[in-house]
Amino acid sequence: LIFKTINMKAKSIFAIIALCAVALSSTSCGNQKQVMNAGKQEIFIPFNTPEFRSDMDYFRATASGTSPDMEMARNIADLNARNLLGAQVSSVVKAVTERYSKQLNVADKADFQQKVEQNVRLVVNQTLDGAVVKDSKLYQNTDGTYEYWVNIEMPKVKVVEEVAESITKDESLEVDFNQHLFRKVFDEEMALEMQRQAQGK
Repeated sequence: LIFKTINMKAKSIFAIIALCAVALSSTSCGNQKQVMNAGKQEIFIPFNTPEFRSDMDYFRATASGTSPDMEMARNIADLNARNLLGAQVSSVVKAVTERYSKQLNVADKADFQQKVEQNVRLVVNQTLDGAVVKDSKLYQNTDGTYEYWVNIEMPKVKVVEEVAESITKDESLEVDFNQHLFRKVFDEEMALEMQRQAQGK
């Protein structure tokens, strides 16, 4: 009986020690997190949610501009956003033309691809004029400067149609142009672009 009592007491002591260890471990982890985050401040980035990223229907880009002058901050943000949008469209269309050319039975694929890309560069510059503001935010910093954020968008269909039209106008390209295949490849690349943006690449 005495042995059983001692054994039960030993088990109770071990249980109490185990609970203390868990509590100390939790406190230690909490303290470590506090130390790791000490002096750090989370940065808020406007328009960083899915509805402001490119999808199957729209190309979208977000950028900011800072200046002591409010209008200048707005102009800087707009220019930066258009540059980002242009780079995004160019990247997608370049990938489309490369994949599209590989799937065609063309004698000189390199020449065909080069001509298509030349047409695309002109089209991208023209279509950027059709980009519109989806949303914007204006902040004033503690030093008095203005910080303007803007999200702009452009319909994917506009880009596809403009590129297709530019290709069909070129007789040397029109012969080998398959519009259905081109649109199919474009949709596939847009889906990949959505994944890249979702992963922050």
